[in-house]
Amino acid sequence: MALLQRDLFNSPYAGVFCATNEVLTLVPPGIPEDDIAAISEALETTIESVTIGGSRVVGTLVAMNSQGLLVSNIVTSREIEKLEKIVSNFNLRLGIISDRSNAIGNNFLVNDNGGFCNERLGSKTRELAEEVLGVEITPQSLNQMDTLGMISCVTNKGGICHPDITTQDQETMKKILDVLIMEGTVNFGMPLVGAGVVATTKGAVCSRQSTGVELGRIEEALSLF
Repeated sequence: MALLQRDLFNSPYAGVFCATNEVLTLVPPGIPEDDIAAISEALETTIESVTIGGSRVVGTLVAMNSQGLLVSNIVTSREIEKLEKIVSNFNLRLGIISDRSNAIGNNFLVNDNGGFCNERLGSKTRELAEEVLGVEITPQSLNQMDTLGMISCVTNKGGICHPDITTQDQETMKKILDVLIMEGTVNFGMPLVGAGVVATTKGAVCSRQSTGVELGRIEEALSLF
């Protein structure tokens, strides 16, 4: 298991650029080959390079678990064609969310046990998400924030979340996601850990700005031992 420190596009926000499940990691084009190889080794996944609506912020525009992936409706027909080939190769389902709130990676927080979505999303969006991801989705804000994918990074073994999370919200996350949730920061004190960390049960990627204390907390929270 590995905790890799890499700055992508000179940015400390790995979770903004990358989305992953246990076998597949989606990254934008333009990442050097040596960084791609290091990310693949750390997460123990296959890397596929994609854009969503021509954008490199793949982690903001994609939500995924081991059963499927959701993308924003800004995705182009050519991008859909590539994504369909990818999901076919990995036996995943693909869902395109047509809701006006199209930062899908921010609007969902999921693992293979359950998930949360932005309360403002429509019921049809939630039903599609449940069908694609194969888990029950609970509409709820956490820490009084709707950008759920930014406040936490979760896997099937653990989760790290915003340090100001309430005890009640933390217990709700534990119940729905069925993993222990710990508070922490990344990037020298940034509380939006979902924007700064991308992880599987095998490893994680965060920036070089993260301190030794933060790295230790990430390893503990995500059970990367």
